[in-house]
Amino acid sequence: MRNFAITKNEQHTYRAMKHILFTILLAITTVGVIAQEAETATEIKLSTDKVKINGKLYLIHIVRQGQTLFSISKAYSVSQIEIAMENPDIYLGLQVDQALKIPIKSEDIGSGDEDEDYIYHIVKRRENLTSLTRKYNVTLSEIHAANPGLDKNIKISQVVLIPKKRLSTIGQTKDETDRFFFHEVKAREGFYSLKRQYGVSEEIVRKFNPEQTEDGLKLGSIIRIPKNVTDTISIPIHTEVPVVEKTEEYAPSFSVICDTFQYNKWRDVFNVAMLLPFTQLDKSTVDPTEADADLSDSQMLQKKKEQRISQHSANFLDFYQGALIAIDSLKTMGISINLSAYDTEKSPSKAKALLLEKGVENANLIIGPAYPECLKPVAEFALENRIPIVSPLSSNNFMLDRNPYLFQVNPSFLTQLEEFTSIIDLCSGDNIILIYEDDSTNASMVTSYKEMISNRIEACPSSHLIHFKEVRYKAGSAAPMVQELIGQSLSLDRKNFIMVPSDNEAFVSDLFGNLHALATVYKYPINIYGLPRWQRFKNIQVDYFYELNLHLFTPFYVDYKRTEVKSFVAKYRDSFRVEPSQFAFQGYDIMFYFLTAMQSYGIDFQFCISNHKRPLLQSDYKFRQTNSIHGYENHLVNIIRYMPNFDIVIEDTNKQSEKQFENIKYINEQPQNRKEAVSFR
Repeated sequence: MRNFAITKNEQHTYRAMKHILFTILLAITTVGVIAQEAETATEIKLSTDKVKINGKLYLIHIVRQGQTLFSISKAYSVSQIEIAMENPDIYLGLQVDQALKIPIKSEDIGSGDEDEDYIYHIVKRRENLTSLTRKYNVTLSEIHAANPGLDKNIKISQVVLIPKKRLSTIGQTKDETDRFFFHEVKAREGFYSLKRQYGVSEEIVRKFNPEQTEDGLKLGSIIRIPKNVTDTISIPIHTEVPVVEKTEEYAPSFSVICDTFQYNKWRDVFNVAMLLPFTQLDKSTVDPTEADADLSDSQMLQKKKEQRISQHSANFLDFYQGALIAIDSLKTMGISINLSAYDTEKSPSKAKALLLEKGVENANLIIGPAYPECLKPVAEFALENRIPIVSPLSSNNFMLDRNPYLFQVNPSFLTQLEEFTSIIDLCSGDNIILIYEDDSTNASMVTSYKEMISNRIEACPSSHLIHFKEVRYKAGSAAPMVQELIGQSLSLDRKNFIMVPSDNEAFVSDLFGNLHALATVYKYPINIYGLPRWQRFKNIQVDYFYELNLHLFTPFYVDYKRTEVKSFVAKYRDSFRVEPSQFAFQGYDIMFYFLTAMQSYGIDFQFCISNHKRPLLQSDYKFRQTNSIHGYENHLVNIIRYMPNFDIVIEDTNKQSEKQFENIKYINEQPQNRKEAVSFR
C-alpha cells in the first residue's frame, strides 16, 4: 500500500479552502432561508445583456434593493450553487448594484438566436468550425475574431458567436420604399422560405435582385421583395441597390481534408428521411362505377382498401425493401441509423406538407421524392437547410442547377451518351460508321451523337486518318438496296464499329436483319453499339445480338454471377418471399453508398464524394459537378457486350484508352478527309 504525506503548507491551504467553501454554502443557505421566509418582496427584471467570458455565455444581472440570491436564482431558473460558483465574492453577502454573472444554459438559447451584431450558435453533434463557415457563409478568421481564444476543437453545447455581415448605407428612394419590402437574409433562409413569407417566386426575387442572387442568397444581404406580386417592371440601371460587403461564394471554394472524420456509433446516429409514392392506386380500379352508387360509405371504404396497388407503387415498395436489406448490412458494420419513411402519394402538395415532419426537419440525408414535380419543393427545402438530398430514379437533371446538395443517381440520356463516346476506343484505326433512320423525328439525337463522335475523333492522334462514315435510310426499304448501300461503307480488313442512335424498334430490327446477312455472306467483322432501351425490344432475334457483337451502354446492370449479388438475392427472398426487382437493387445501392459515405466523411460528405469508392450491386457511382454551385450527377456508364459464345459480360471501361498512333492499321495511307456520307431515300 502506498503512503501519501501532506505537508504543513498543504494542510494550511486545505483548511483555508474548506473554510471558504463552508462560508459560501452557509451564505447561500442563510440567504435562501431568509428569502423563503420573506418571499420575494421586489420584482426582478430579467437581464438581456449577454457577455462571453472564456468561451462561456452569461447574462449580467445588477442586484437591486430587496433582491436575494434565492429570488435571483428562481427568476433565472439557475441554481444558487451555480450562481455562487460563477461569483465567489457573494460569500461576503449580496450588495446593491453588484454585477452577477448568470450562466446561460444551452437549452435556454435557440440555435440561431441573434442580436444586432451576432448570431448565437449552439454547437451540435458532428459540427466543427469548418461546417459553421459553410452554414453561415463566414470565414474562419471572422469566427475567431468574434470568439477570442476559441479552440479549434469546439465542444457539443458550446456557444459560438457568428458575426453578422456589416451592411453599407442603404439609400432607398421613396418610390422604392413604397414599392418594395427590403428583406435582410437570415441564416438557413432560401427562396422557398421567402415564397412562404411573401408569396413571391424565386424568379421574381431574382428579377429584382440580379446581383444579390447571382450565386444564391447570402447571409446578411438585403434584397427587394415587391409588395405587389404582379409587379413586373424592371429596376432602372441607375437605381442605387442596397449592397453588403462582398461575401464568399454560396458553395465553398476552400479545400476540404477528407480523412479527419472519426465515426462513433454511439455519438453519430444518422437520420435518414425517405419520401416515396407508396400508395398509388391502379387508375383502372379507382374510378367509381354506377353500381357503386348504392354502396354505403363503409362499403366504399372497404372497396377502396381492396383496390389493387399500381405497378408503380409496387416498384417503390421494392425500392424500400432493398433499402431495408442495406440497413441490415450497415448495422452489422456498426453504423447507427434512424430511418423515417413517408408516403408522398405522387402529390406535390403532400410532399410539401411532409416538410413539417420532424423526421424530415432533423434529417441528415433525404432520399426522394421520385417524381420531379414532388422533388422540386423538397430539393428547395434541402438547399435552404443544407441537407444532402438524393434523386433516386428521375433522369431529369434540370434541378441540379444552383443546388450543391442534390445528388442525381440516374444520369440523363445526354450524360450517358457523352460518357459512352468518351470511353469507347475510337482511335484504334477501326472503321466507324454512323447508321441512322432517315426521319426528322430523331434528328436532334442524331445531331448530338454525331457531334460527340466527331469531337472524340478530333481528340485522337492524327485524327485526319480515321474513317468516319454516315449512312441513313428508311426502315422497310428493299433489303438488297439497303445491303448494297451499307456494304459500300464496310471494311473486310478491320473491325467495323457501327453506331446506331435510334430507339425505333422497327428500324433497329430491319437494320439487324440486313447486317446479319452481310456478316454471314461476306464475313464482315461487325461490332454494333446501341442504346439501353434495346434490352427491352421483343421483335428482334436474340441470336443477332450475340452474332453481331452488340454493345449497349447502361448506367445499371446486375451481374447475377457475382457473390455479393447472390447473397443479396438470398436475403431478399428469405425476408420478403419474392424475387428482387431492379428497384430493389437500386434501393440497396443508394442506401449503402450514401450511408457509408457519411460514415467515412460525416454529414458534409458531399465535399469528399469523389474519394468515395464502394462496390455496389448493379452499378458503381461516379458523381460530378459542372461547377461548385451545381448539384452532383452520376456519370458512370457500363458497357455490356453480347459475346459469340452466348455470354453477356461487362467490359472494363478503365482499360478503354486511346492507343498510340503507331498501332493504327492505315498508317501508310495518305492524309485526307475521311468523313463520308451516303444516303438512300
